[in-house]
Amino acid sequence: MRWSGETGRGGWIGPRLSGRAGSVGSVVPAGFEAYARVLHPPRVTTGPWATTGPGAEFPAAHTRWSWERVAAHTGAVIHPQVQWARIAGGADSTLRLPGGWDVDAPASGYLEPELLAVLMTMARGTATTAAPLTLGLWSGWDVAGADLVPFTRAGASGRDRRTARDEAGSAYAAAVDPAVALALAGGPYLELPGRRYILLDATADELTDPTWPLRAGIGWFGGIPGPMPQLIWPRDRAWFVGSEVDFDSTIVGGRHTFIDAVLAEPVLEALSVDPGTDLTSEGDRINRRHDPPPI
Repeated sequence: MRWSGETGRGGWIGPRLSGRAGSVGSVVPAGFEAYARVLHPPRVTTGPWATTGPGAEFPAAHTRWSWERVAAHTGAVIHPQVQWARIAGGADSTLRLPGGWDVDAPASGYLEPELLAVLMTMARGTATTAAPLTLGLWSGWDVAGADLVPFTRAGASGRDRRTARDEAGSAYAAAVDPAVALALAGGPYLELPGRRYILLDATADELTDPTWPLRAGIGWFGGIPGPMPQLIWPRDRAWFVGSEVDFDSTIVGGRHTFIDAVLAEPVLEALSVDPGTDLTSEGDRINRRHDPPPI
């Protein structure tokens, strides 16, 4: 994977974006045979917090749940325009469920590497995607690590916390390719409505390995994640993957056979959508806001 300054290759995207902001068509270009919305799974933790390593605190156990599983507890309905806030009673708050489960909101802006690897394995299996891929990385990601807050032991002094933050920030910055850092800071950018991106060259083979971000030069190191791409497409434009930075789902456009496979893949929680599907907070007119269920 390497940085590319050839932003002209993305010139076809803007003219094919359509619809109001927050719709599927504002994220993924029109003209594909079918579209799917892949829901980002919430992270769920249970049990007492335990100390792991020298003074660091992590949940004793964590896992992924589907939106459908959470909705079964709150009485919400899963449908193409479903919104997390309508399931959990709030966009960012932790939802506590019976049994000691704490459900955090899904990540916004990216599909986790493990799930992206599943999607890219499916894309690689299509007949026309042997060509290299282009990845678009949102220019607003902080690759300097200035906002990085590492885990530290409970009761750590301010000095220890500053030291841990500085060490983590240095390691984070060292994990960024200098060319990527320069491009994020000054371009050239692919300019799209409301967003701008730098472009990277990659292959489907790279992205089918869930550990690829650690070697990509985009700020991943150790167990601490960095940025993820928001745009992915092959040279032949047979399909397109878009993860708008404010969305808790990823949109995929492509041929019917590919999208049907995405919808049928059990590891991915995907829903059929179209360019006009409204994914704003007002789009979910089926579910009313739910209060967290009593423990």
